[in-house]
Amino acid sequence: MTTRVLLVDDHRLMCEVLEFVVQSEPDLSVVGTACDAESALAAVEWALPDIVVMDIQLRGMDGIAATRALTSRHPEVRVVMLSASCTRTLVIDSFAAGAWGYLVKAGSPEELLSGIREVSQGRRSLAPSVQALLQA
Repeated sequence: MTTRVLLVDDHRLMCEVLEFVVQSEPDLSVVGTACDAESALAAVEWALPDIVVMDIQLRGMDGIAATRALTSRHPEVRVVMLSASCTRTLVIDSFAAGAWGYLVKAGSPEELLSGIREVSQGRRSLAPSVQALLQA
């Protein structure tokens, strides 16, 4: 079974790199990209992703608010936050909004792929640096 992934990031280069990494995996398929929260919410309607990889820092509505809106409309879609920022508050707020995972942009491609797969299998996923932050 192929996991359908929607990528959301306001930096085009980042979106293209993420797409290259995810699309190279035989069990994952990128079904769309979006550069802001509003486009992401619309894309969920037509792309029907299993997983949304959501940047926190977006123009307009931020990724946490977008996650809250997305999960209230589509509780079957699982969100993995992907951010350059990692604070205890951002992690807690992300999970409170309905996120299943929190990964960092400084992580490796393998961490991203592993995180997507864990969440697609119904498990929470945290980057190692996020786990360390929460345990401190």
